[in-house]
Amino acid sequence: MARMTVEQRRDALVTAAHRVIADHGVEGATTRRVCAQAQMPLASFHYAFESRTALLAAVIDQAVPRDLTSLADEIREDTPPGGLVGVEREVAQSFQNMYNLLVLDPGRLQATVSLALYSHNHPELHQAGRQMWDRLCAIASNTLSTIAAKHGTSWLKTTDELGPLLIAATNAITMTYLTTGDEAMTQDVIAGSSRWMMSYASAEAEPDTAP
Repeated sequence: MARMTVEQRRDALVTAAHRVIADHGVEGATTRRVCAQAQMPLASFHYAFESRTALLAAVIDQAVPRDLTSLADEIREDTPPGGLVGVEREVAQSFQNMYNLLVLDPGRLQATVSLALYSHNHPELHQAGRQMWDRLCAIASNTLSTIAAKHGTSWLKTTDELGPLLIAATNAITMTYLTTGDEAMTQDVIAGSSRWMMSYASAEAEPDTAP
């Protein structure tokens, strides 16, 4: 087997930790268990991370993919602007895209939720947890801006204000599915969340502020 670089070890351990957390929770993500999942000797752990806390901070940092900038990435370039009808369709589709990912890999989102709660209760991980939240809100804000621009509409609040609400809605969808596994109930939450977000939508286009 080729010798792994430090960066490769870090990536392998982060990936393994995410899977272990999904299966055993954060408390169960011991360095021994993570190394076993990564098929790596325990002695090699400290070549990649100085501590378990450093590993968890890295897992939190990578919980939200760096290349993800919008939940509306599936908006089609050839779809004509549709006003509020188009906005409603894209908001609902953004929630549905997230739900599809949840069904495909529930463990990953379960691990992310577990990490968020764990970081809240452990001061050494507060900063990592807050950075994850801020990145999620930035993605949500960009999603709403993208949708409004696509369909020639605007929002009654700034997208910075609405971003946390969109994340709150995705959290509700996630927790409903993870705790019940009930597809019909989760789809009801998606429909209600879409109506809630649409209550902030305006048919008026965003004013042009260009000089």
